[in-house]
Amino acid sequence: MLLKINNDSKKYYYWIIVVFTFVLYSNSINNEYSLDDNIVIDKKDAIVEKGFKAIPKILKSRYATDAEQSYGYRPVTTISFAIEKQFFNKLPSFQTKEQKERKDKMTQANISHFINVLIYALTCLLLFQLLANLFDSYHIILSFVITVLFMIHPIHTEVVANIKCRDELLMFLFMVLTIKHYLSFEITRKYKYLFFAVLFALLCILSKKNGFALLGVLPVILYFKRCNWKRILLLLLSFAVVFVVFKLIKKGIVSKESIREFQYFENPLLLEGSTFMDRITVGLYSSLFYLKMLVFPYKMSFYYGYNAIPMATWKFWEVWVALLIYVPLGIYGVIQFLKRKVIGLGIILWLGVMLSVINILLPMVGIVADRFSYTFSLGFCIVVGYLLLIVFKVDLKKDQLNLDLPKTFLGVMTFIIVVYSGRTIARNPDWHDYLHTYTVDVDNVPSSAKAHSLIASTLHSKVANNRTNPKNKEYVDDIIYHYHEAIKIDSTYLTCYCNLGSAYIDFLNDYNKGVYYSGIAVQMDKDYLEANYNLATAYDRLNQPDSAYKYYLRSIDINPNTLANYGAYNELLKKYGMVDKGITALLEIAKETDSPKYIYLNIANLYSLDNTKVGKSVEYFEKAFASDPTDMMICSHLIGLFQKFGDVQKANYYRSLYIKP
Repeated sequence: MLLKINNDSKKYYYWIIVVFTFVLYSNSINNEYSLDDNIVIDKKDAIVEKGFKAIPKILKSRYATDAEQSYGYRPVTTISFAIEKQFFNKLPSFQTKEQKERKDKMTQANISHFINVLIYALTCLLLFQLLANLFDSYHIILSFVITVLFMIHPIHTEVVANIKCRDELLMFLFMVLTIKHYLSFEITRKYKYLFFAVLFALLCILSKKNGFALLGVLPVILYFKRCNWKRILLLLLSFAVVFVVFKLIKKGIVSKESIREFQYFENPLLLEGSTFMDRITVGLYSSLFYLKMLVFPYKMSFYYGYNAIPMATWKFWEVWVALLIYVPLGIYGVIQFLKRKVIGLGIILWLGVMLSVINILLPMVGIVADRFSYTFSLGFCIVVGYLLLIVFKVDLKKDQLNLDLPKTFLGVMTFIIVVYSGRTIARNPDWHDYLHTYTVDVDNVPSSAKAHSLIASTLHSKVANNRTNPKNKEYVDDIIYHYHEAIKIDSTYLTCYCNLGSAYIDFLNDYNKGVYYSGIAVQMDKDYLEANYNLATAYDRLNQPDSAYKYYLRSIDINPNTLANYGAYNELLKKYGMVDKGITALLEIAKETDSPKYIYLNIANLYSLDNTKVGKSVEYFEKAFASDPTDMMICSHLIGLFQKFGDVQKANYYRSLYIKP
């Protein structure tokens, strides 16, 4: 078939790329929040809620922060969410399925999804421009075919349809811009391009640290473009400046140290005891997994981890197949790359970047993930696109004004586009919301402990927040089932034992099973607050006051600042006449803690139960205030108490300390 495709018709390609991207991903825009969106954007105390005012704090803060962990530094990504909040905070944050069925409204989550699609469209557009520059000695159809293959690939659905993955989108966008401007500098020798290249490289890394892949990608591309070695060294030196600036920014302004505790189900290789040989075999297994997903993106999941991806050894046939595929492919790729062949460049970009995420150099959280393939899938698309054009003998001479595309080539491309586009469009709604994503995908990864745990935890919150829901019995059955599946897969899954115990206690009134599973959690971690409190609650309801007392007290000892611990403890003391014993125990804990305020407050409340000990109650209110002189609620209470008892001097003293909030 003779088509008038030439190097001067780029504007038509631009329109095709942008329009087709929105066709592919338009059905993701009506999705709500899903996996890990609650890390940075979908939570009430999220830093991004303050919009522009949050930017100075964002620059000083870690990306993912909660009461237990703080890790990552991706201020560019977080700032993009803050800007959204600034302009769209009048919209409802999200809608449940029930709300959408009653009246579907535009939400902040929908805006976030739209922006993700917009970023992806812009990325594909810029990628096409970059490829046209990179392969300027070939017909532009090569760059267009590669871009189309990249654009439609279903493995990118996680990156586009999951809001939290904007870090991947922005990182790759700025990576493309960085390479594009480095090449422009090489061609024009204008230093403004070098300046922008350095700027985009910094933005790339500040979107996600994986942007350091530029250190490997840049020399490869510059060599392919036959750049002078001195200029390659100059460009790499400028990138070294980016690295230094990034390190200085983190060291100088980030307020919190990185805290990240890894669990067995995330990747056993992250824990002590794994060897480099373990990483090699798991890496080979992972590389074959990625090849399968690049060619047949069928059973995709929001999370894989252990044991969806096993700790492979040399006994696994997949390890040997991967070795037989990738070693010859890598050798061939190096040979062709040294000859500056397109297929060589594609193989090096594919295998080189993939090497950084297959657990050999660094174990990855989750072992594998669709999003990890986002960057290296470009190399794969270069290889496939080039091979398709060569196999069907398409003339790739640059000066071809009218290109003769064989019907067989058009047929194969049409087939790929229809199948991959259909898979992409079908996959997008799977990311609709947390529970929908988990329940849809768990069938694809039935051996993933994390997948089962997330379903159970999400349903747990759903039941706890709405006790009158007629579906609760069904939900509770699912909660029990999925927690059991999680610990069956990973017997070290601490939180699942605790949460399973909580489910038996709160939803089924089966206190003996609550004691059993919470007890396992405490055996695994004696300082696990929630598990200790579960045990206390279960023993309390089993009318075993001594055991209940022991674990209520242990809960307070673990964290004296958790107010919820004191109410049930006090009720137990009153019910069984153990108030004096309870106060003595609290005083012992107070001696060992740096923040005894809430202990003193609770002692004061316990003394107030006895009219003959009101003086002791006031004494401990004073001690509570002395431990935290900024707590004006205690100060106000003391003013009222001393006024009531006619102690004007003390009332005036605390009045002098009182500052109106």
